[in-house]
Amino acid sequence: MHASDTAGLLAMINEVKERNNTLLVIEHDEEVIRKADHVVEIGPGSGEFGGKVVTTGTYDELENTSYSLLFQSKRAIYQQNSYQRDTKQTAVKVKNAKTHNLRDLSLELPANCLSVITGVSGSGKSSLLLQEIAQNQLEDSKTVQWNKGFKDLIVITQKRPTRNKRSLIVTYLDVFDGVRALFAKKSKKANLSFSSSDFSFNAGNGRCPNCQGLGVVESNQLFFENIELTCPICHGTRYKDEILEVKVDGYSISDVLEFSIEEAIDFFVRNGLNSKPLQFLTKTNLAYISLGQGTDSLSGGEMQRLRLTRTISKQKGNNHLFILDEPTTGMHKIDVFYFMKLIQNLIEDGNTIFFIEHNLDVIKQADYIVELGPGGGDSGGELMFVGDISQFRKTSTQTSVYL
Repeated sequence: MHASDTAGLLAMINEVKERNNTLLVIEHDEEVIRKADHVVEIGPGSGEFGGKVVTTGTYDELENTSYSLLFQSKRAIYQQNSYQRDTKQTAVKVKNAKTHNLRDLSLELPANCLSVITGVSGSGKSSLLLQEIAQNQLEDSKTVQWNKGFKDLIVITQKRPTRNKRSLIVTYLDVFDGVRALFAKKSKKANLSFSSSDFSFNAGNGRCPNCQGLGVVESNQLFFENIELTCPICHGTRYKDEILEVKVDGYSISDVLEFSIEEAIDFFVRNGLNSKPLQFLTKTNLAYISLGQGTDSLSGGEMQRLRLTRTISKQKGNNHLFILDEPTTGMHKIDVFYFMKLIQNLIEDGNTIFFIEHNLDVIKQADYIVELGPGGGDSGGELMFVGDISQFRKTSTQTSVYL
């Protein structure tokens, strides 16, 4: 949400409150937290490292409590600014773009930089970046001309993948084949001779026949929505007992699926497995999720980070163009810091990145800014600003005034 939209939301919340209603809000936005009457901070970390009440009180009280996450996020280390890279080399030129509400837009975006497209909701950001630029897949068109020979274009949007109960973190990152092969090799040494496919929960002879490797069974309720229950045969492990008897470093394959990413890295490195995708996940501050966690359980922001991790772990060399749609949605300020470290490293390695973004902590780190507006829908689609971050800070646009 754009900073100016947040002000409108807060006015609505206040109006609802004044009618003697009570509101409970889950939020990372600092302006919303600042206006709250009472704040409950959960942490101190994520996943197994969270779930505790860190502190409670007003915004001012949390801001002055040294162990609060709000206090920690104010530390100098988390206050990042732009690298202010040279923006003279052009990546792409857009001429007379008119998709949806775009009003004959012409502009250029630089190569080997972080460019951020911002503006109020409905101002035309997606029309410009996702439909005009990304739609052409690095091919020139009447409105788009590419000046930089990128190896490929990687577009990561907020669209969630189709729900699939069998899609886990470990399968999505394409690292499960190595794990299964490791356990198959171990079984042969123990004269059990299971194949790699026997250690699959999607097929093969090793999965639990009762739940078909899902670890849960569905209970049909006559008058209510069906509910999922832990499989009474495998007790949620997904496998037959004989498969679970095979151990590597004292762990069964079901135990490995329970590992957090941080724990899995040690196991992978120790056994010569590909840990690169897992290492990238830790750089996006997702070390708390588990290998066996379903992708359908992730938030939109977590899913974008997972997609980015899978993509960059497979890329060879550099000179790629990444386009991301509001990638920091749902992230705490400290999460944003770690995510942006990864982004800046990608650019330093020779890649180019375009964002659609409202987050002020991200905008501050951009090399180049395009702001659309002045409003949304029919009132949007105009160029309010285009240029580098140093120039942007000197203007008084709907976004720059909040920096």
